[in-house]
Amino acid sequence: MKILSVFFITITSVSLAQNFNIQNASNYLRNKELDKAKSAADEAVKNESTSNSAKAWMYRGKIYYALLSTKDEKYKNLDAEAAEKAVESFVKCFELDKDKIYSNESEVKEGFIVSSSNLMYKATSVYRPNKEYDKTIKSLEILEKAVPYDPDQALKRNNITKEKLLFEKYKTYILAEDLNKAKELANQLYTIKYKDPSIYTSIARLLLSKTDTAAALDFLHKGQTIFDDNIDLLNIEIDILSRQKKLNELKQKLETAVEASPDNEAYHAVLGNIYDKLGEKEKAEKEYLKALELNPKNEPVLFNVGAYYFNTGNEWNKKLADLPPKETQKAKEYETKANEYFKKAIQYFEEYYSLKPDDKAVKQRLRQLYLRFGETEKADKYK
Repeated sequence: MKILSVFFITITSVSLAQNFNIQNASNYLRNKELDKAKSAADEAVKNESTSNSAKAWMYRGKIYYALLSTKDEKYKNLDAEAAEKAVESFVKCFELDKDKIYSNESEVKEGFIVSSSNLMYKATSVYRPNKEYDKTIKSLEILEKAVPYDPDQALKRNNITKEKLLFEKYKTYILAEDLNKAKELANQLYTIKYKDPSIYTSIARLLLSKTDTAAALDFLHKGQTIFDDNIDLLNIEIDILSRQKKLNELKQKLETAVEASPDNEAYHAVLGNIYDKLGEKEKAEKEYLKALELNPKNEPVLFNVGAYYFNTGNEWNKKLADLPPKETQKAKEYETKANEYFKKAIQYFEEYYSLKPDDKAVKQRLRQLYLRFGETEKADKYK
């Protein structure tokens, strides 16, 4: 019996000591002795007898919030993870506070909301830009546990929601190039139809960098089911199809792109090139000229238009050469057509050459064309 009494006294003493720590934490906080308050609160929540005390966690939350907010140089840098520990403590308090004795206190609410907002800022504007991805993810996971205890939708008003946190975690895994996690979260964001097309462009680019073109296209197509007119998604798909030399699919995508963005000179230029390769000559000419209408000094397009007219002139020349001698009427017609296209080629090659005078191939071609028309003086400029 005596042994049992001693054991009971020992347990009671330990419990009283820890409750004393909670009281000390409160007193030190009131007196703004934050270093001592921190030690007392940490000790209280570590000990088995008070680790499940909502009150102990409440004071720990308040103390770390005070450390987070203080302007006193003595305590300002006492704990680099004050925001994390403040939010964790308030969440633990809310979990244990079944009767909401502390959860509805205005000071507790304020500490929880401000600490959570601070932690969100740290995660996305401090840790992540500094490539501290593990700390970023840890912070976001702490906030995920905080969201269910959002008082009066205050966190939501600060754009801290389950969906937003999932998106921020996804962005972190993209930057960390953690492909498996990024794919997992991208699929979760797709399931909830999160409204940000950068999900699909960023995962596609990461997958392309890992040479997984099939998966990149899969995510692009998922994105297009939500954002059917997004130009960035279309641009990446166009780039993929171009690399794969899938001209007919590429043509369809570019036609859609031109329709969605008729003033985009690049779309008209590339579509013209595709039509050219597919033998749709009139369409090619129309798209090239539209691209130049939008930007008369587009060097690649000027070259392509010049080359288009030059090659078309050569095609008529070949037809001319293949004619039987008796076909004099057709011969005259074919020669006229060839010369018509060669003269157009001169116009655009001249404009191109004025911008790129170091292009020896175009210089030689201009000389050849002028000699064809007997304009030796102009041809001599391109010797």
